[in-house]
Amino acid sequence: MEQLLKEIKLLSEKEPKTLEQMALKLSEEVGETSQAVLSYLKASGSEYKQLGIEDVKEECIDVILVALAMFYKLSENDKELHELIRKKLDKWESKIS
Repeated sequence: MEQLLKEIKLLSEKEPKTLEQMALKLSEEVGETSQAVLSYLKASGSEYKQLGIEDVKEECIDVILVALAMFYKLSENDKELHELIRKKLDKWESKIS
């Protein structure tokens, strides 16, 4: 996983999009994830796309990659990333426990 994060960080440094453009890209990817889920569930009006579970998974990864790239535009500190993830996981766990 650490090697993957290093690669994401390196690619993020080369990314020409501004933070604002990346935020819009993230919104686009979230929308594509929603479309894939609707198609996978055969929701009314969405069946024609014929997307499956693999498409949903791929769209989820797109969201993760763009979000991580945005983080690395703001901070190159992996320790901060780990601390923030831990903080959010703890908060999430406290809500569902």
